[in-house]
Amino acid sequence: MPEKRDTAVTLTHQAIEMRESDPARARELLGAALAMDETYEPAWRWLAELVGDDGERRYCLDRAYAIKADPQTGRARKALGRTAPRPPAEVAHLVEPERPAPIVAVGHGKPRRRWIWGAVGVAVVAVVALFWAWAGSAGGQGEPVYVALVAGMSGDSAVSSAQMEHAVRMRLDNVNAAGGIDGHPVELLVYDDANRADKAVGIAQDIVREGKVLFVVGHGASDAALAAAPIYQRAKIPAITPTASSSRITDSSDWYFRSMFGNRTQSDFLSVYASRALGSKTAAVVYDEDEDGRSGHDTFRDSFGEFGTVTVELPVSAERDRTAASVRDAVAELKTHNQAEPIVLAMKEKSGLAMIDGLRSAGVTAPIPGTTSLGSRAFHDSLVKAEAERGRPGLLTANLYMATPLAQDSLSGPAQVWADAYEKRYGERPLWQAATARQAVNVGLHAMEVGRLSFDENRRSEDRQRVRDSLAALKDKKNSFAALLGPLYFNASGSAQMAVSMVTSDGSRFVSAPVQFTIYEPPSAEALKAGLAKGNVIAVKGRYLSRRQVVATGININEIRDLDTTNGTYFVDFFVWLKYTGDHVAADVQFINAVKPDLKLGEPLRDVTENGQTYRLYQVADRFKSGLEFHDFPFDHQQVRVLLQNRTQTADQVSYVTDKEILNQNPQDFLRSGTDADASINQVPNWVASSVRFFRQTVGSSDGLGDGKTAGAETGIYYSQYAGEVELERDILPFLIKNLLPLMLLISVTYLSLFFKASDGSAPVSMGVTAILSTAVLLNNVTSQLPSVSYIVALEWGYYAFILLAAICVLVAMLRKRFAATKRDDMEQTLSKAARIGYPLYILGVVTAFVVAFG
Repeated sequence: MPEKRDTAVTLTHQAIEMRESDPARARELLGAALAMDETYEPAWRWLAELVGDDGERRYCLDRAYAIKADPQTGRARKALGRTAPRPPAEVAHLVEPERPAPIVAVGHGKPRRRWIWGAVGVAVVAVVALFWAWAGSAGGQGEPVYVALVAGMSGDSAVSSAQMEHAVRMRLDNVNAAGGIDGHPVELLVYDDANRADKAVGIAQDIVREGKVLFVVGHGASDAALAAAPIYQRAKIPAITPTASSSRITDSSDWYFRSMFGNRTQSDFLSVYASRALGSKTAAVVYDEDEDGRSGHDTFRDSFGEFGTVTVELPVSAERDRTAASVRDAVAELKTHNQAEPIVLAMKEKSGLAMIDGLRSAGVTAPIPGTTSLGSRAFHDSLVKAEAERGRPGLLTANLYMATPLAQDSLSGPAQVWADAYEKRYGERPLWQAATARQAVNVGLHAMEVGRLSFDENRRSEDRQRVRDSLAALKDKKNSFAALLGPLYFNASGSAQMAVSMVTSDGSRFVSAPVQFTIYEPPSAEALKAGLAKGNVIAVKGRYLSRRQVVATGININEIRDLDTTNGTYFVDFFVWLKYTGDHVAADVQFINAVKPDLKLGEPLRDVTENGQTYRLYQVADRFKSGLEFHDFPFDHQQVRVLLQNRTQTADQVSYVTDKEILNQNPQDFLRSGTDADASINQVPNWVASSVRFFRQTVGSSDGLGDGKTAGAETGIYYSQYAGEVELERDILPFLIKNLLPLMLLISVTYLSLFFKASDGSAPVSMGVTAILSTAVLLNNVTSQLPSVSYIVALEWGYYAFILLAAICVLVAMLRKRFAATKRDDMEQTLSKAARIGYPLYILGVVTAFVVAFG
C-alpha cells in the first residue's frame, strides 16, 4: 500500500515504471493516485493506456479531455467512435454517491444532448407554427355546429337545388377556413324533400328529432315549406327559405323568414309594370295549381285591381297527365283576347315553357310578364334551345318580362366577385336561386355571430331563440345586414324587403328591362303628395313604388399607366358609352375617384337618338385614385378603378347596369386596348393586368345628411355607381430577385458563422450583429416605395423572421464559447450540430409558410 507521503504525481510515476512488468499493479497505483486527486489529467491518460476494454478506455479519455482539451486526447476519443464509456474497477469508488459531480458531468451526457436537441426542435416548430398561423392555416377547433339545407334535390327543380347546395357549401367553406363561428366549424346537413309536402313533413320531423341544427335553409317550394312550417314553429327552430314565395309561409309563423321578396311584393311590382310600363288596364293570369301558383295568382289579382281588371284566370293542373290538356285549353282561351293585353304567368319552369311555346306557336304575341321561376338563366336557355329545335330564333324569347331578384347585368361588385368565384369552382354561372340561398345561410350565420350563442348542447333551444331574435332585429334599412344582393332586412311578416328586378330577353340572355321600379320611402308627406300628383310615385296595396331610369353602360379601357403606389394614383384612358330612354339627366355623371374633383364626361364623340333610345359615346383620359392595400406586399394584387356616378339623381331614380355588348364579350378581350386590339391595356412597368371587371354598386349614407327633401332621405341617400376595375398583379419574380438577393447572401454568410470554432466566438457574434443591422437597412430600402401604413406587410414578416434567426445565431455563438471555456466540449459540439441543422429547417419553414400563403 502507498505511504502517506506519496502524492498523485509520485504514484503515477511508480505506475509508469511498472506498467510492463506488472500492469495490474500499475493500474492499482493509478487508481490510488486519482483517489488523491481526480483532476490529475496524466493519471487518467495513463490509465486509459493500461485498461483492456474500449468502454473503460473511453471513460478515462473523457475524464482526461474534460480536464484538459488536449488534441491528442481528442483524437484518441474520436478513434473510439460511439463506444459507451464505463468506469474501470480501479476508479469505481469515484462514481459512488459521495462523489456525484463526475456522474452528472459524464454519465448524463446523452440526456443533456437530448435536452439541447429538444430545445432546438421546439424552437423551430414553434416558429414554423407561428408562420403557418399567420398564413391562415388555422381553422375552428370547437365542436361543430349544424345547419340544414332542405330542397328538391331530385325532380324538376334538381338543377336549381344543386346550385343552392353549391352556394351554401361554398359559403360555409369560406367561414370554416376563417375559423368558423366563434371557433366552431359549421357543418351542412342536406335533405331532399323533392318539393313534396309529405316528404317535407317527414324531414322536418327528423330534423326536430335529431336536435342538431341551429337553423334551416329551405324548403325550396311553397307547398313543402308551408307543410313544414308548423313543425319548426312548435320546435322553435328558425327557418329561412331562399325560394318559396307564398306569403302564407312567413305570415303564419314568426320562426320562418325569407331571404328574397315574397309573392305579395312580387305581385305589386308585376301589377305596376303591367299597368305603367306596358300601359294596360287589363291582364290575364295563368297559374299552376300549387301553392306557389295560387299565391302568385291571388296576390296579383288583388294588386292589379288597383289599376285595372283581370279578365281571365286560368289554372294549369299540377297533375302530370292533365297538365298538357290544361295548357291547350288556356292557349285556346287566350287566342281570343286582345293581343296587347299582358298574360301574367305564375308558373314553374316546365309548365311555363309549355305555356309560352303554346302561345307563340298559336300566334299569340301579347307581352308575357312572369314570376321568378321563369326569370332564371336556366329557363332562358330552355327557351333558346326550343327555338333552335324549331329553327325560329326569337319565337319564344320576344316580348317577355320576368321578375327576378338577380339581374346578371346589374351585379354589384361583391356579387360579381362571388359569381366569378362560383363559376371558377363549379364551371357554370350561378342562378338567382344560388344567390338567395347564399343570402339565407349568410344571414343565418350573421344571426349566430351577433346572438352571443353558448354553443352548449344542453342550451340549444336558447341558442335557437337567439338566432331567431337576431333575425327579427333586422327590421329596417338602418338595421340591415350587408348581403350579396344589397341591404337585407325583413318586413313585419319575415319576408325580405327588396325591389323586384324585371328582365327581358336580348335573344341570348335575360337583361334588365329599360323600365324598372323601386320601393319608394317618402321623406315627407309633402314629397309623397307631389310625387303622386306628378305620376313619379305609384301607390299599390299600402306601399309606394317609383320609376327608375335604367342606363345600359359600357367601358372600354385603352390604356392604364403611371401607377404611383405611394399616393394611390394612376392614369387611365378609356371609352364610356351610355344607352337609355327618357331624360338626358342620365348622362349627367361625374367620376368620383378622379384626382380632379370636377372631372366630367365632356362632349360626346357620338350622340344618336332613335326610337326613343339615346346612345352617347365619350372618351376620357385623366388621373384617378384608389385606396391600395399592401398587407400582402410584394405578393399584392391591386384593384384600380374608374367610378362614375350621377351628379343629382339617387339610386331610386337612375341605375347604371352593364350593357349587353359587354356581356357578349370574352373577358380576356377586356385586357386589349380599345384603340389597338393588338396592344395590352397595361402600360405599368413591373405589373401585370390579370383581369378586368365591370359592375354596378350602390353607395351612400344611412342618414339623410340634413336634406329631408331628397328621395329616400328618411332612410338615407344612396347613389348608383358604375365601375370599371382592373386587377394588377406585381411581376413578382424580377422583384424578388432584385430585392431579396442581398438578403439571401446575408442568410448564407450568417449560416457560415455556425462553422467557426467555438474559441472564435467574437467573430460569429460580430457577423450576427452585422446581419441584423444590414437586414434592417435592406428592409427600409424595400418598403420605402410604400405609403405610410400602420400594419405589417407580408415581406416584413420574412425580414423579421431572419432578424430573429440572426439573434439566435448570436446567442448560439456565445453559448458555444462558454461551453468551450468550461471544457464542456460534448455540449458545445451538440449545440453546434443542432444549430447547423436547425438553421436551414427554420429557413425552410418560413419559405413554406410564404408558399402556402401566396403560392
